[in-house]
Amino acid sequence: MRESKVNTITAPAAGSANPATLFYADTHPMRVLVRNVGGSLIYLAHDSNTLTQTGVTANAFRLPSGQSEVFVLAPKQALFAASSGAAGLVSIAVSEAIPTTSMES
Repeated sequence: MRESKVNTITAPAAGSANPATLFYADTHPMRVLVRNVGGSLIYLAHDSNTLTQTGVTANAFRLPSGQSEVFVLAPKQALFAASSGAAGLVSIAVSEAIPTTSMES
């Protein structure tokens, strides 16, 4: 079983060249809890190019300030973030979506 992770990440403004990479699931499905802890609306997408455009309206999930959402990433899938303001702030908690071994042994 893979270790769980937590982190707080700054999300740049939508339209910037490099959206924040929140997490990349390499070989296992992963569960990612995302909480918007900043004051700006956060845009989330699986494709970073979606967030490099100003005025993000399609192919992105909107996460208002103070709200949380859980995403399940397939292997080789990523989750990216950008902010409607100068810089947003998100906290994440990541764990295996489907644990394959038990820690009780």
